[in-house]
Amino acid sequence: MDKTKKLKPSGSCVKKHVATIHINGILSLVERKLANVLLLNAYDDLLVKQTHHLPVPHLFAMMGWEESNNVGRLQDAIKKLAGTSVEFNLMNDGKVSWHAMAMIAYGSIEGGVCTYSYAEFLSKQLYNPEIYATINLGIQRLFESGYALALYENCLRYKSVGSTGWWSVEKFRELVGAMKSSYDEFKYLRREAIEKPVDEINRVSDIRLLPEFRRHGRKIAEIRFLVSDAPQQMALKPAVKDVHSCIRESDLFKKLRSHGIGERLAIAWILQDEVRARSTVEYVEEKARKSQVKGSTAGYIRTLFEGGADVGESVFEVKLKVQARIEEESKKRIEAEKRRKASADRESMDRAKEAVLALSPQARLALATEYREGDGAGKSSSWDNKKENFRDALERIQFSVWLQKRLACSESVE
Repeated sequence: MDKTKKLKPSGSCVKKHVATIHINGILSLVERKLANVLLLNAYDDLLVKQTHHLPVPHLFAMMGWEESNNVGRLQDAIKKLAGTSVEFNLMNDGKVSWHAMAMIAYGSIEGGVCTYSYAEFLSKQLYNPEIYATINLGIQRLFESGYALALYENCLRYKSVGSTGWWSVEKFRELVGAMKSSYDEFKYLRREAIEKPVDEINRVSDIRLLPEFRRHGRKIAEIRFLVSDAPQQMALKPAVKDVHSCIRESDLFKKLRSHGIGERLAIAWILQDEVRARSTVEYVEEKARKSQVKGSTAGYIRTLFEGGADVGESVFEVKLKVQARIEEESKKRIEAEKRRKASADRESMDRAKEAVLALSPQARLALATEYREGDGAGKSSSWDNKKENFRDALERIQFSVWLQKRLACSESVE
């Protein structure tokens, strides 16, 4: 089978090779987000281009990073990726084939553009990963904890099977980067690297985790996570919209396509320099109206844009300057409304959790009966009449999710 067959990520999802996720968890939250954004931006061209480009403002937007002028912090994150090794243990004719390289081979920031490259071997592995996790950048932007994002990345690919399987405590610490000496005492590890990250993942992401522990003697030695779809998954869909969809819907993109410019090339130009792309199109269209273009307009546009020709300031650029303040204020209002809604959703979820805890045994049993006879029909095979609970952990999760939604609906009616 051809190892270079395409496995394209869709929209704002990037398929990450497991080896790039299992990197001993030594990356911070910003560095993990940056690694995912760079991979998504380069994915389509991993096998055909050695060097990749992304304008710094677009990079910050894709990361959801509010410190959009902090180039120094971005430089530090790029240096960290360049100094972080990735290991591959592959099978080749029945023999182990070991490889090691940096996460990125080169990185620079010049003229407002981030330029970077991967080692050739790593590009091939990333382009067609045999085992991968699909990371959605829209969800990634919601994470505020490095431990939470690391755990999310390591658990996501197990959603289809429902469990990560048992990890030793030592392996878990390496995966999420919880290597502080204070975490040698399990109660601190559990609070900071398990309970808090699990709570954040369950609150903001598209999966729900339930940790379970196994002892060897008196000591907790192994951890696993039950993985299921989160109840808020449908509500998250608008937030994870394709990062390129707004470009495809723009007048500039449609203009470039109408002149015969390819879809990927049009997107790349707009990402690289939207103002200059529009100036070039308007310049060529004006020349064409005067019958001053020989050959195709597509060829002329490409020659001017890629050749760095000076086509002057466009009408769009003038309008953009006038409208900049209005657009910025509108953006701030939208972001404020998003934060308000997210806060309201968290408060609603917290109230529902408190309502569940406040239920009397009789009320909980009545609701369990309602669930088993209604929405939970066919999902309640493990119900134990004596213990008045579900024996199966996944069924307990499903009932718990239903219960919170049921009480939240009751609260809204009142």
